[in-house]
Amino acid sequence: MFKDEADFEKVVGRLNVDTEPNQAHRENLRRQMLSVFNQAEQEPSTRIIVFRTLRRLIMKSPITKIATAAAIIIAVSIGIHYLGGSIDGASVAWSQVVEQISSHTKYKCRQRVVREQGPQIPTMQVYHLNLQQRRQEVEDGTIHIIDMRGADAITVELYPADKKATVTKLIGFGPRKDPHITEMVKQFEQESTEKLGTKKVNGKILQGFRHKPTENSDFTVWVDPVTKLPVEIEIKHLNRGQTLFLDEFEFDFKLDPSAFSTDVPDGYEVKTVVQDYRPVEPKQISPEDLRTGLSHTAYTVEKLAWMEKLITMQITDPLMGMGKAYVIGIQSDDGNSIIIVQGDYYEEERMVWIPKEKLVMETPSGAKLYTHPNGSEYARLFLEGFAKANPEFFSMENLSEERFTRMIVMPDRTILSLSANKQMSDEKLQQIVESLKEIKAN
Repeated sequence: MFKDEADFEKVVGRLNVDTEPNQAHRENLRRQMLSVFNQAEQEPSTRIIVFRTLRRLIMKSPITKIATAAAIIIAVSIGIHYLGGSIDGASVAWSQVVEQISSHTKYKCRQRVVREQGPQIPTMQVYHLNLQQRRQEVEDGTIHIIDMRGADAITVELYPADKKATVTKLIGFGPRKDPHITEMVKQFEQESTEKLGTKKVNGKILQGFRHKPTENSDFTVWVDPVTKLPVEIEIKHLNRGQTLFLDEFEFDFKLDPSAFSTDVPDGYEVKTVVQDYRPVEPKQISPEDLRTGLSHTAYTVEKLAWMEKLITMQITDPLMGMGKAYVIGIQSDDGNSIIIVQGDYYEEERMVWIPKEKLVMETPSGAKLYTHPNGSEYARLFLEGFAKANPEFFSMENLSEERFTRMIVMPDRTILSLSANKQMSDEKLQQIVESLKEIKAN
């Protein structure tokens, strides 16, 4: 491999270039050039040094200009063809990338997420043992193990510094394959994938591709022209205001299979959480059903004078598209539709991002209301979910651009969410929160 241009100049100097522009000379030059290229590693950076250095040598050479330049260009063209690829290394077809990715289900990468607003997600190293087992090493020292091979998927969160662990059993969630990023990339269509040219990263020339499957998703993939494998992937979720970055890829990494075990190490304090993802029958339920359905404190709403209708239902969680959410629907006398949501994962230790949001209200009883980073979209999803379960309660034709969401942290640290189709006064918001009453066993 040529380390720099000076190195290549020395190689060219050994060619003994004759100043006479004749056919025999060109043939001799061709053979010499092929011999020299045969000693060089086939890297894009080498090809760039070759072409740039020869151009400078031509400009400085006192030999017959046109004929000699033509001879060298012929030699360079042959050399580039021999090395395989264009001058800038941009010779990768998207189909070649897909072919290479398809042969790898085991890989690791660094994952970073940048959000325009709301809580930031910590950087982590992600190890994919296969399409159903994953290990995540977070920058704060925590470790996540995910196993989706069985009918009931399992996640384990390890906190080594505190010797604590949370084991979550997701009933009915599996078996399923991990919807990891390389699987998404493989689905890009050749004809709709745009070539971006090249860029240099850490001394390596990369070929770029861009694919925009929807107006809210924008993928950029930079690949190594030699291996045809991703080096960097950037995914913009425009409607969420966040960008996912993946880099530092290692394919076929070395890591003991025991690192993917869901067995908690000895000496850890273990908390077990069960989440039911089996198909949900949307139906109206009683406050007692709500209490027994949750693993933590459950709340109901005492009807206020301005509430025309009050109904409690279980519906499919619209955030996941599966699992169960408990929803209290309220219709007000001013035509507003309000949704209060409760679920097993609505706990402060699992929603640590909430206190980082803007505190908009604190009630006399000590409840706190915070903004939601994607409150409008969250409200839309739950209003839509409730509309599907009970079309008489709400119609999506009446969906308002005023919709919003507030996260409610009760004095006992239980978390609920409140979404409304239209804006509400602080007075009514406070009245609803103060009307929340714990459901106790009969």
